[in-house]
Amino acid sequence: MTDWPRLFHFERDLHIPEIDLWLDSKRVKPFGFVSHAHTDHLARHKKILCTPPTAEFVQQRIKPTHYQPVEFGKELSIGDYKISLHPAGHILGSAQIKIQKNGISLLYTGDFRLHPSRTVEPFEYVQADVLIMETTFGQARYRMPSREKVEDRLIDRCKTLLAKDKTPIIFAYSLGKGQEALKILTDARIPVAVEEQIARYVPTYEKFGVTFGHYELFDRNDLRGKALLLPVNYRFHRFYKMLSFGYTIYLSGWGMEPNAHRRFGVNEVIPLSDHADYHQLLELADALKPREIYCTHGFPQFVEELRAAGHRASTLEEASHLQHDL
Repeated sequence: MTDWPRLFHFERDLHIPEIDLWLDSKRVKPFGFVSHAHTDHLARHKKILCTPPTAEFVQQRIKPTHYQPVEFGKELSIGDYKISLHPAGHILGSAQIKIQKNGISLLYTGDFRLHPSRTVEPFEYVQADVLIMETTFGQARYRMPSREKVEDRLIDRCKTLLAKDKTPIIFAYSLGKGQEALKILTDARIPVAVEEQIARYVPTYEKFGVTFGHYELFDRNDLRGKALLLPVNYRFHRFYKMLSFGYTIYLSGWGMEPNAHRRFGVNEVIPLSDHADYHQLLELADALKPREIYCTHGFPQFVEELRAAGHRASTLEEASHLQHDL
């Protein structure tokens, strides 16, 4: 696709060959960058490069290993390469990685979100020659409502239900969205009980400066007069489907899909997303104007959208047969 050298190789996973650094590989490697601590982006590498919050989360999720925590913005030298991590706006500690050698730079976003949330470091725009971007919501129908509207919808729904002696039962991912929902609810002074799978990560959030209001731990024998904040796997429990006073809410960007509540088996899906939506994906490409863009974890059609907007774009799969030596 290009007539100038690149920094990476792709074959199932992203690899920086000269320093044997793997980016978000799901396979165990000697040296791996972990952009954030969601399980679909990590493995128990022999050595993990990540931010300090991610190191703490990963230690809670997998067996101990060796970490090389790097603060945001600090430049790390590995051989002839310069490496730095920058906020990705996805969950606490989530990072983009910039890799430079011989005047050529590559930026890998990992999962990212441009717009701010209450529990995440603000996204940082980082210039680079090559951009490898996550494009989960790369279709025009995924244009999320503003953060304020989504938060207001969650708060208003909980207040209305509680006023009617109904119990809001909220399902969220145990790391990231669960703590964000907890922050939204406690900031609004909504009584909430949190299941342990979500609560266990709260001390790390607090260690890195995120404050929460009052909450209690979830007790299955005490379900009235408060919102229940539970991990997503709880929505399969028959117990909650049988509660006459319960109203189930799933927090997901996939709530933009028609009939999403049927797909997830709940009363309502509120599109609280920790990924960039379609508009934000285009916004990042237009803001950075890299020489080349490679897309991953999304719809292949989004590459055509980028090309139509004047960008040189490809999927990583299309690039896999090319040479990437410096």
